[in-house]
Amino acid sequence: MYNTGKDLEKNLYFSTSYTPTNPTKWPVMFTHKIELPGINILKNLSQLDSFSLLTIPHRQRHYLNLTEADHFKAKYVLAIDIADTISGFPQAEANKDCSTSGFVAGWIGLLNYPNSQGEIIFRRYNSSLLIDPDSDYCVIQAYEPISANTASNYLKALNFHSTAAVPARKQRKWAPCETKSKYVENFAKVRDYLLSGDCYQINLATPFYCKDDLRDGDPSELLESFDAPHGCIFKDSDRTIISVSPERLLKVTPSPNDNTNTHELLLETRPIKGTAPRHSDPTEDNRLASSLRESPKNQAENLMIVDLLRNDLSIHAEPGSVSVPELFTLESHSNVHHLVSTITATLRANTPATEAIKATFPGGSITGAPKKRAMEIINELEPAERGAYCGSMGYIDDSGQCDFNILIRTIEARKDGATCWGGGGLVIDSDADDEYQEILNKVTKILDTPL
Repeated sequence: MYNTGKDLEKNLYFSTSYTPTNPTKWPVMFTHKIELPGINILKNLSQLDSFSLLTIPHRQRHYLNLTEADHFKAKYVLAIDIADTISGFPQAEANKDCSTSGFVAGWIGLLNYPNSQGEIIFRRYNSSLLIDPDSDYCVIQAYEPISANTASNYLKALNFHSTAAVPARKQRKWAPCETKSKYVENFAKVRDYLLSGDCYQINLATPFYCKDDLRDGDPSELLESFDAPHGCIFKDSDRTIISVSPERLLKVTPSPNDNTNTHELLLETRPIKGTAPRHSDPTEDNRLASSLRESPKNQAENLMIVDLLRNDLSIHAEPGSVSVPELFTLESHSNVHHLVSTITATLRANTPATEAIKATFPGGSITGAPKKRAMEIINELEPAERGAYCGSMGYIDDSGQCDFNILIRTIEARKDGATCWGGGGLVIDSDADDEYQEILNKVTKILDTPL
């Protein structure tokens, strides 16, 4: 349900996902409907000076019952009202007893790839907005009563932008920052490191550059055409980061422990390793998917990273709780097929969730293994610092739930131009031409999409 205008001050309505066990307590989640078309907000996001946008993963789109109309299915969470900004991780603890399946209120953070400027930024939001691009209204959500002033602020900020003229998207010109021959040269150096035993997998990436200022481009077509499970946008005064990431770094979910009458924190990471292109012909597309699924080389690459992440999770996990419930699962996205595995664990009691995030960051799938030496080689060979690319964006909700992605398939836009990186894991039997083509398979659709 949602708050009608006349009931706004009473805050009588709350999400049906919450079942009150003590009627003397306040409801722990509040919602309020505002009459603004979702697609117009998406098209005009760039006109906001700063904001954070998170895509709701497909398997978590459980916001159907927040409204009276069954057709409302939230696809994005938008946060615009910044209460605080800090560098580094917040000292956040779960303080809301609510069974949510996504971000409501709390901290949204951007973690640049290590050794990049402005490494970690977190913003505090006390409310957020659920957006369904196919609906003519949106829903404010919060853990505290939603005041008339809060609702008015959302309307003023977003109604202005949603009724403004939508800037025309246009095709942009992108060019590789280094030639293919330079990539092949670096590939050969990686192979030498692999043969010498420094590593057994190294993720080598290369950037593409656009000279246009894309900070105020229209990201709606990119978001909607990819429908990526971990897509996001982060904007501040210096840059806009637009990601259509398919990869989860780490999810933390509070779960009741009946034995101790407390909540334990469940960890989940889902590394991607193994890629094949999509094809317009269904028969050929199925053949490419089957070939990827059955590829010994891609399975071996995936398993290397699974082992690395089992170790990362075990650092702060309850002994014996690390497991691999899914291995080499096929996931198909708009531009490529991927092999994805799932590793889970239970966080050790009295350990903050942020410690688990730190232990897994940066993700093993975008560094290589062993991680430390692979990162040293990456810094040596790649032509520039990665910046946001292969970093992470996600949230620490007041309910205790966290979810962070890996910033692949990502555009980082600044005043003097934009970059979009592509890369892949290299092992001893990798082929330079095949790996370069895989990079193109990953980024071409992004670069071809008008902004």
